[in-house]
Amino acid sequence: AVVSTQSTGEQKRRAEELDRCEILRTKATRDRDAGVGMRIYHYTVIRVRFPDGIYLQGTFSAHDTVESVFKFVESALRHPLPFSLIVPGSTALKRDGSLLKNAGLVPTGVLNLSPAESAEFTLLSDEMVCKLSEM
Repeated sequence: AVVSTQSTGEQKRRAEELDRCEILRTKATRDRDAGVGMRIYHYTVIRVRFPDGIYLQGTFSAHDTVESVFKFVESALRHPLPFSLIVPGSTALKRDGSLLKNAGLVPTGVLNLSPAESAEFTLLSDEMVCKLSEM
């Protein structure tokens, strides 16, 4: 039974490879399918734009989750408040365990912070504002 399962799997793989070879493709398409020239990123730089125009930047592993970006932003806020992170020209990021590379945020990403309630003052903590003034 094990031999027949292995031969069936091998037969399916060969059939798929034959189908792929019969289709006319450009060299670029063949290289992309083979993974040639694809860069592997280990880190990503995420910039979060606050409503007052200030950017908060953090470096994350490419295998970190979207949740880790939310926690990073929360740690920089003056007061805990509900907010969403929006990819420009797209929808809000879902606060879940999806990877940053799957969310299209590798090697870099820019997000807009949208607070649930309007705030006329800076949302950054005093510690972060002091770091800004030192620059």
